[in-house]
Amino acid sequence: MSVPTSRTATDIIVPVYNQYSFTRNLIESIYRHTDVPFHIYLIDNASTDETVDLHKVYTRNITVVHNQKNKGWCGGINQGVELGENPNVVFMNNDVEVSTAWLGNLVGFLNTHPRIGAVGPLNSNPNDLQFIDRIRKKYVPQIPDFMTDDLHERNRILKYHFEKAGIMIEGMLSFFCVAMKRRTVNEIGPLDENYVTGGDDEDYCRRLRKAGFVLGLSLETYVIHHSSLIAKTIFESTVDNDVLKRKRARLK
Repeated sequence: MSVPTSRTATDIIVPVYNQYSFTRNLIESIYRHTDVPFHIYLIDNASTDETVDLHKVYTRNITVVHNQKNKGWCGGINQGVELGENPNVVFMNNDVEVSTAWLGNLVGFLNTHPRIGAVGPLNSNPNDLQFIDRIRKKYVPQIPDFMTDDLHERNRILKYHFEKAGIMIEGMLSFFCVAMKRRTVNEIGPLDENYVTGGDDEDYCRRLRKAGFVLGLSLETYVIHHSSLIAKTIFESTVDNDVLKRKRARLK
């Protein structure tokens, strides 16, 4: 299968298990708002709902893989990495919605320095480390207090204030949406598939830092992330209590 190969071309890897409506919303937003070459690898972990027919609905810039058994989120991501060949990769949850230029922003910041190992967006979810109110309070007080909840209007405002701007962060990135160079992933290695109920992002960020990479946030990029740490994962497995406690401690 032919896929884009430019410097900004990106493989977007999305493991899914059921949650058909979330997945369709994500795919539609990617098609509508992605400004650089991309290819989606949708890894279906043995879904039982309409997800199994998505390959009939979407055929442009997408490969849908139907696994016979649930490999989990980490297993699905690793499978997508093996299938792809573009110079950049994005690990993504299916419960995300994106807006104009989201991918170009992330990849653009990623390419500003060879030691930036991973870049994430700001987001809407108070249970995530990149929750925009938390970043405003902790790192960037210049982020405006929005008078609108509209995803696209918020992105227009952020672009006005922070075009091509980003920051380095301490700690870790949450992997609901994270961009990395393929050569970085090849250097660090695959996600640890022993993490089946959370903790994989913390582990991988630790490995990135140990290898000398830094982590970044694109200040002009805002996405909606629907899920909650206390909800079930997309693989119908409750988040590990120890992982949940560590994440909640970092959110304070």
